[in-house]
Amino acid sequence: MNDKNPLNTHILLNKKTIISFIVSFAILYFLIKNIDINGVIAVSKNLDISIYVLAIVVHYSSFYVRGLRWKKLLNTIQIRASTPALTEMVFLSWFANSIVPAKIGDVYRSYLLKKYNSVPISTSLGTIVVERIFDIAVLLILLSVSGAILFKDKIPGQILQSLEVGYILLGLVILGLVLLKVFKDHIIRIVPNKFVVIFENLHRSVYDSFSNTSTFVNVSILTIVSWFLESGRFLLVTRALGVDLDLPVIIFVVLAASLLTAIPLTPAGLGAVEVSIVGILAIMGIDTAVGTSIALLDRLISYWSILAVGAIVYAISDKT
Repeated sequence: MNDKNPLNTHILLNKKTIISFIVSFAILYFLIKNIDINGVIAVSKNLDISIYVLAIVVHYSSFYVRGLRWKKLLNTIQIRASTPALTEMVFLSWFANSIVPAKIGDVYRSYLLKKYNSVPISTSLGTIVVERIFDIAVLLILLSVSGAILFKDKIPGQILQSLEVGYILLGLVILGLVLLKVFKDHIIRIVPNKFVVIFENLHRSVYDSFSNTSTFVNVSILTIVSWFLESGRFLLVTRALGVDLDLPVIIFVVLAASLLTAIPLTPAGLGAVEVSIVGILAIMGIDTAVGTSIALLDRLISYWSILAVGAIVYAISDKT
């Protein structure tokens, strides 16, 4: 696979990246234009800084959990790296996803590990594919459970359709993995010789991760913990504003908004996530000004702080 740095000036300044930011800011402008900005400012003035700082701490602790999860997967295929180093790479991949809309951060993380530990990109990329499958599976399950608790048998049609599409896609991915396992030898015969090693590396890293019971259990638990830390951040942001929402509501809003980051139309779902948070909270009966305050303050942590801190880490890191 291409060993060049995926996060270069050409990528950052290309037409697609620029257009994605224009779209993001257009969505944000539409949101701000159609809400009571004075009401948002009034709500935000009630912010409890100490609780908000705790929300920041919870958010950044989730990167350690993700770094530890990646370490478990890499250890399964006999790749060794320290948890702090892997945590830094995970964080830098989030930084990359915050400025480039095509989920380039996943490839960038593999590039960083190759530079740090000489691991083939195709090998580590397989472990990241496994991470994504676990993320989507746990997200869909938790979203379904929280949605059932909140709406019972009256889940809004759009949300129900999104869940159905999500489960269908997850099922297709699992079916694809089964077929790749069964027909591995046949596929190798038709793959061009220069891609055989890449295919075998990907295949080994994916299937070794799934076949190891201990790794499967550990990665499942760590994935659940990472999603609950995401929810914990959002819960603390609402509490910092004096808004009391039930845990199922918190989990549902966070996971529903996270689905939008899986669609790489804008960097980390910028714009779309904010609007979705406000919209879902409105369905729950939360005033638009309050919902907008929550959305903007939460994204200040989960997006804008990543952009700012990530730029610093990128500039001083010995891994970039």
